[in-house]
Amino acid sequence: MELFGLAGRIQYTNVAADASESTIRKHCTVAAANKFQAVMIQPCWIPLAQEILRGTRVHIATAVAFPLGGETTAMKIALLREVIRLGADEVDFQPNIGYLKSGMPARFRAEIAALVEAAEGRPLKSMSEFGYLNEQERILCITLAEEAGVAFVKNSSGVGPGGSAATVEDIRFMKAHLSRARIKASGKVRTYQQAIDLLDAGADLLGTSAAPEIVRGRGSDRGGY
Repeated sequence: MELFGLAGRIQYTNVAADASESTIRKHCTVAAANKFQAVMIQPCWIPLAQEILRGTRVHIATAVAFPLGGETTAMKIALLREVIRLGADEVDFQPNIGYLKSGMPARFRAEIAALVEAAEGRPLKSMSEFGYLNEQERILCITLAEEAGVAFVKNSSGVGPGGSAATVEDIRFMKAHLSRARIKASGKVRTYQQAIDLLDAGADLLGTSAAPEIVRGRGSDRGGY
């Protein structure tokens, strides 16, 4: 894959709690220079990202109900509507994994469907948290999200015990059980070869904090998303 084409499939991520304004300014500037598909940032930085990225084709993506997902459906909808008001183009969200683990698939699906309706056509990505789930639960998690209408499903948030690292095996597993929804691979995507392998396995987008290194054909051993 040409490196230029690779950049257009990467969401350059910085959702760190201690990210400063200057850090996010640099993050957005680097994203614009590299023509990444999107920046993935915390909601408070959306207006700043709009200021910096205006006139570019870089999307602004953010996350709500992240990374635990235990908010009520009404709380999640309120958060979703606020980030849309601020100018988010795409939104990742954490579904309620507790519902799934409790044997409540209808409630799990209904919450996701309510969020899809509230998004009014904007792409939503459901974080599956494979690190918490057995095989049958993984199938339910991704297929129920697809049935509810999400644009993308993710293998994980990339954060915490449930946020397992993206693997080729997980992406192939997701691809085998989805018919419409696209796939975003996230969690410890840090090298060029890893990025290519995940895309070849069926991922449509990658979420990574190592995007600049990856598009230069290298990798990063630093921590991060």
